[in-house]
Amino acid sequence: MKTLLLIPAAFVFLGAFALAEDIEWEPVVYPDNQLFPSLIIGTAVVKAPEDTFPSWGDNHLGDPQGVVGVWAEGIKPGSNVEVTIRGNEFMKEARFSGAAKEGNALLVHPKISYNYNALAKVKQSVPLDITAELKVDGRSLGEKTVTVTLRTVNDCLFGVEEGEGDDATYSDFSWLFAAYVNEDHPWVDKTLKEALDTRLVSSFDGFQSGEPEQVLQQIFAIWSVMQRKGLRYSNITTTAAESESVYSQHVRLFDESVTAAQANCVDGSVLIAALLRKIGLDPQLVSVPGHMFLAVSLDDDTIIGLETTMLGEADLEEVDEKRLRSFLKFDPEAEKNEESWKTFEAAVDAGTEALRENEKKFGGDDPDYQLIDLSAARSLGILPISSAAAK
Repeated sequence: MKTLLLIPAAFVFLGAFALAEDIEWEPVVYPDNQLFPSLIIGTAVVKAPEDTFPSWGDNHLGDPQGVVGVWAEGIKPGSNVEVTIRGNEFMKEARFSGAAKEGNALLVHPKISYNYNALAKVKQSVPLDITAELKVDGRSLGEKTVTVTLRTVNDCLFGVEEGEGDDATYSDFSWLFAAYVNEDHPWVDKTLKEALDTRLVSSFDGFQSGEPEQVLQQIFAIWSVMQRKGLRYSNITTTAAESESVYSQHVRLFDESVTAAQANCVDGSVLIAALLRKIGLDPQLVSVPGHMFLAVSLDDDTIIGLETTMLGEADLEEVDEKRLRSFLKFDPEAEKNEESWKTFEAAVDAGTEALRENEKKFGGDDPDYQLIDLSAARSLGILPISSAAAK
C-alpha cells in the first residue's frame, strides 16, 4: 500500500514540474510599460463602469482597474495562481491569489496601495524597476523584473492604440484631463475674491438668477481678473517620453501656470474651468484635434464656447458682436475693462463658432472630438490630482 501511494505522488510532482516548465510569464505595466501618476491619482477612488473605462478581457484576475501585474501563458485552468508585486518608494508590496480561468493567456493585477504623495512629486520622467513573483499551485516560478518609464505627474494620458490593421483598438482616456481641474485649490478662492474686487459683479451666484446675461457677466469677471494676472498663451505640450501607441500631453498644475504666468490651451482651460465650477457653473472641456477650449451653459437652452488661448491676445480683429450682446443688459463700453471685454468677446465668438462647426462630431466614435463633462467626471470619482495626493 505504501508503494502504491508513493507512485502517484511522484507523478504529481513530475507533472507540476513539467507544467512549470511550459509556463511563460512576465511582469507588465499598462500602457506599454509606462506608469502614469495622473492615471493612478485621478482614478484612486473610481468605481469604473464598463461603458466609460477601458476594461480587461474575460481571462483576468484581480483589480479591474489595475495597471501593474503579470501576464502568463500555459497555466492549467483551475490552478491556484499567486502573484506578488514587490514594493518600492511609489507602492507597497501587493499580492493576489486565485484560481486560473479557462483560456491559454492570463492577466493578473493585484490591488496595489500606492504612495500618492510620492507620485504627485514626480516632475521628470525616470526609469523604475518593477519586480514580480509568480507561484502556481504553491510552486514559485521565480522573480522577474521589468524596467518601466515612470512618467511625470504633468503627463496626461489621453489615448492608447493597440494592435494593427483591422485588429487595431483605441482606448480613450480623454476624461483624465478632468483630474487637472482643481476647484478645491486655495488659489481659486483667492482669485474669486479678486474678481469680486473688480466690482464687475456684486456676487457669484452661479445659475441662481436664472438670467443668462448674469451668468455671462460672472464669466467675464473671472476672465477679466485672469487677464490682470498677466496669464499668457504658451504652446508647451510636448512630453519627454514618447511612444507610438501611447498618447499624452504635458499639462501644468495650478501653481505652475500661475507662477509662470503661462498656459497652453489645456492649462488655460482647466484653470478657468476650476473657477467656473467653484461658482456653481457647469463647464465642459472641449477636445478637438490638437486643441482644447471650454463650453459653458448660460441656461438650459444656451451654451457658449470660450477660447482660452485668447487670454493674452492683443490687436484682435473685429468680431461679430450680435451673438454675444444678445445676452447682455449691461453696456460693456461703460465698464472699466474695455480691453478685457474685447478679448472676452473675441474668445466667446471663436469658441462658440468652433462648437457649432463640430457639434455633429461630439458624442460619436471619433476620439478626437470629445466633450468632457466635469460634473460627470466628479460623479464617477475622478479627483483633482493635488487633492488626491494630499489624502
